[in-house]
Amino acid sequence: MKNLGNLPDGFSFPSVALSNAMNTQLDVALFLWNQDIIQMMSWLLLDRNVESDGVEPAEGEDAIENLIACWSPKIVVFDLIPPYQSSAAVLARLLNRFPELSFIVTCADSTLALRKAPWLSRLRLFQKPYDPYAVVDLIQTKVASYKIVNAVSVGA
Repeated sequence: MKNLGNLPDGFSFPSVALSNAMNTQLDVALFLWNQDIIQMMSWLLLDRNVESDGVEPAEGEDAIENLIACWSPKIVVFDLIPPYQSSAAVLARLLNRFPELSFIVTCADSTLALRKAPWLSRLRLFQKPYDPYAVVDLIQTKVASYKIVNAVSVGA
């Protein structure tokens, strides 16, 4: 983990991410329920030359939508929270608003999540404790395929 030194009282990672979000294009947007996990995933992705940033979903649906629009990611990693109806509804709205994006979902109990929102079976779902390298491998593969498609379409 990155040593952040002495941070002033009231320092908030999400507000920093929100204020720095403008005109930043990322490969991956991370909306995970733990800032430490966001940082760990960002470091693992950066080690693979995949640009990412994220905030906790508690920032709210409007903030998430605004960040996706600002960051223009190709992939969104979204963490559901039990009992799943509310967070699955947010995810459904994001899928409808951003149908061109690839979504990867994490959750604590995939069986319960699928029972509450059966449509989640269309998405790649990782149950906690998931192997972060498995998620990173999937993201890296998807990012590479997007870059190949983009290179071919630009070169055509």
